[in-house]
Amino acid sequence: MSLLRFWKSLQQVGKLFLYIYVLLMVFRIAFLLIYAGQMRSAGWEDIVEALWLGARISLKTTAFLAAFPFVFGTLPYAVWAWWPEKRIREILGSAAVALMTLLFMIRIPYYEVFHQGFNIMLFNGWKDDHSAIWDTAVQQYQLWPRLTGAVLLMALFIWLWLRIARTPVWLPKRHVRRYAVLAAVLVPVFGIFCRFGGAFHSDSGVPWESAARTRYVVLNEAVLDDGQALYRAYSTHERATERALRPISADELDAAVATLGGDLNAETVEGAFTRQKSTAPLTRRPHHVVVILGENYALWPLLPEYRSLGLAQTGEWLEAHGAHTYHFLPNGNGTMTSLNGFLTGLPDVGLYVNYTMGFQGHVDGLGIGATMKRMGYKTVFWYGGLRSWQEIGHFTLREGFDEFHCADELPEQGESSSWGVPDGVLFDAIRKQMETDEQDTFYFILTTSNHPPFAYDVDAEGFPRSEVAAKLPPSIPADKATLDQLGHIWYADQVMGKFIRQAQQDDPSTLFVVTGDHAERFNFATDVSLWALSGIPCYFYGDGVPVDLFSGQQAGSHIQIAPTLAELILPAGSSYSSLLPPLTQSDRAFNHRLYIEDGEIGEEKDLQDQDFHRYIEAARTVASWVVMHDDGTR
Repeated sequence: MSLLRFWKSLQQVGKLFLYIYVLLMVFRIAFLLIYAGQMRSAGWEDIVEALWLGARISLKTTAFLAAFPFVFGTLPYAVWAWWPEKRIREILGSAAVALMTLLFMIRIPYYEVFHQGFNIMLFNGWKDDHSAIWDTAVQQYQLWPRLTGAVLLMALFIWLWLRIARTPVWLPKRHVRRYAVLAAVLVPVFGIFCRFGGAFHSDSGVPWESAARTRYVVLNEAVLDDGQALYRAYSTHERATERALRPISADELDAAVATLGGDLNAETVEGAFTRQKSTAPLTRRPHHVVVILGENYALWPLLPEYRSLGLAQTGEWLEAHGAHTYHFLPNGNGTMTSLNGFLTGLPDVGLYVNYTMGFQGHVDGLGIGATMKRMGYKTVFWYGGLRSWQEIGHFTLREGFDEFHCADELPEQGESSSWGVPDGVLFDAIRKQMETDEQDTFYFILTTSNHPPFAYDVDAEGFPRSEVAAKLPPSIPADKATLDQLGHIWYADQVMGKFIRQAQQDDPSTLFVVTGDHAERFNFATDVSLWALSGIPCYFYGDGVPVDLFSGQQAGSHIQIAPTLAELILPAGSSYSSLLPPLTQSDRAFNHRLYIEDGEIGEEKDLQDQDFHRYIEAARTVASWVVMHDDGTR
């Protein structure tokens, strides 16, 4: 073994380490400059703290990337003089530089969509409509210019790295062996220091789980470089999957059922959560029941600071004429995870149940389709996109719907999006079916228009662009892309309102429920509250629905809509099944990440109420059991 070769090669790896480390810091600063508008109220101490934490956590990523040329180049070269250490180091180093540059370029549009760097939604994307994602990336997020820029930056940074790599290393005139031995001893020590993020144990290090230590979302996201963000996505997905698929004993299931107030003597999960109706029914049974799950139909346009923009006039009208609660959470962080809650009646446990449930012929009795069928309704699902997306066509039919209809059944009429037809076209088709349906029918409608690439001509539909632009608060940027997105929010709300009023004129008995699939997709210029970022509204509107059906403290989530419908429609003395109580009996809520309690919203990791925490975990335990035992038995 040659200590001289080891010493020379180690210095070259050290150059790569420093180069990548500085590059990650440059990317971090560039990210903050791009989104400087989102931290206008941040002080220098906040920015410095974020940079310091980022500098520490990037030691992890840098050490990981530099370890490959060290292990596969330096160590063998110290043994064999003929080993192509230089070529290996330059190739692996160039690949690392190219990878981190590409990830940074991808992070910018990703952050605009999800308000985070890479997260668990990456795994949802693998199962999503790839052609629609591609079309959105090209149209909305300038794929080709960004890719061209990424390639040019990669070439520049690789060229700089190779220039640095070919500079001479330092060779001491004396004691080379001592320097080499000392370096060999210090390398693993330095590795441990990097492993814990600038510390020698986890308690004082900077793991990604506790890297968010400032008050500002953009600063907290800047702490994580793209390597750490990818690890966050992988780690959270693995944890969710592991937790959901863990073995659950009969005793643990019984304890969860008891915590939720279920019947321990029931033979099925559905039977364990049979509830007796307690609310007075509507004066007449609705001939049609319509649930509209609006794409990105969020709460924030209805909050006082944004209401003057006039983006949710239908929501304001429903607020005045129907029952509503704004203490409401989506079941998941995306369209399919939220929809899965409706179709199964189960909280999200991190599994894509649309690909796993219902294949044994058992319809989950807690889902909204099964609930409405037991109430005597024909069940019809309408989706504004294509049936191939996330297996939605097959899954809805497996989970209690008699019919499934979508965009590929509709004739092309003017504009279309990679994600489906305009909501106006979708609602027109549904209204035509409603006019001909003689039997009692339940319609579940999933819209698509308020979704990237935001390519509809909303100005032609009447969007008051200049008036909205003049009223924008500091928290919303005034660029064209943002106004285009605001226009799609306005359009989706407008055509939904038109449909509701027309359908009610056709049949005054129709009962409507309106909510959103998720929020957290609008790119605010400054940090906003969790209500603005994550809240969604929920409305019940129809003949006989009292405006005061919900009190000011009522709170809930998607999976509580089905039991609320049962309470409103079923005659006295009837029963139905639901894992969670109806909205009329609920003053707290939870989803995959958030909770609402005592009228306040927060992240579950900060929840102090241990009884509520046990309640949440019990619901997830039952949900995991149902997913793994897809036959309804206990």
